[in-house]
Amino acid sequence: MQTLGTKTPLPHADLTFGTKVGALPGVDANVRQLTEKLGPIAYMRQVHGDTLQYASGPGVYEETDALFTDRPDLWLGVTTADCVPVLISSAQAVAVVHAGWRGLKAQLLPKTLRTLMDEFGLDGGQLFVHIGPCIRQQNYEVESTFRDTFDEKFFAPSKKPGHLMLDLSGVARAQARDEGVPPENIFDDGHCTYAESKTFFSYRRSKQKDEPFNVQLSLIKQLPFLNSGCGTVPLAQRVGTVYKPFDMDVTGWSLLFMALESAGYMLVAYGIE
Repeated sequence: MQTLGTKTPLPHADLTFGTKVGALPGVDANVRQLTEKLGPIAYMRQVHGDTLQYASGPGVYEETDALFTDRPDLWLGVTTADCVPVLISSAQAVAVVHAGWRGLKAQLLPKTLRTLMDEFGLDGGQLFVHIGPCIRQQNYEVESTFRDTFDEKFFAPSKKPGHLMLDLSGVARAQARDEGVPPENIFDDGHCTYAESKTFFSYRRSKQKDEPFNVQLSLIKQLPFLNSGCGTVPLAQRVGTVYKPFDMDVTGWSLLFMALESAGYMLVAYGIE
């Protein structure tokens, strides 16, 4: 399975999106393939429920639809083929959420955000959310009874009587904002699994057009940290972005830069006087 980068990377995290290109039959086979390429992966047997688990190591987590971890060496994976993959980052932990309409109705995304805030002493402004490839409103027709499940603002008219067009990603964004995540901390490249048939699998498209069905993996991993003696400093694996602690003097900052550059990191600094 080939992976796709993003135009809007999340702070404190590496993330990538699987595609249908080069995909193998079955989730486990694709996880093994991507593990060889990326490293250890924790993923889920998803059941459209509201269970959240802590990922302590790689492997499959049964009957769960959200994972979080503070291990910087561990990728978290969520499989989708129209549902919304939500990737969440912070300086302390990362998370993934499988957010189909059932999961959104069950408030699994707010539950995950609140868990990160409670477990790691965060507020909404310290969390960053990325909406991955999913079916978009112009292609997601549902029965009009869904109006009882979500707010009216998430629906648009449909050409088919008794039906509406539902904005799943809009529901996810609104739920994140309601938990205190600022709009500027919510990212979305806008990929549509249904419309981009050469790149992504789509459950709905496969049913309508009798295409082979599979799922793609969306993955996130916390960037490694360095204890500089003046607080923890996040580091990218190849191009590092380092945020200056307020209590670090010029000499300490210079010594940190020299140590990192000698270790092979290419650094970009912001706000250094």
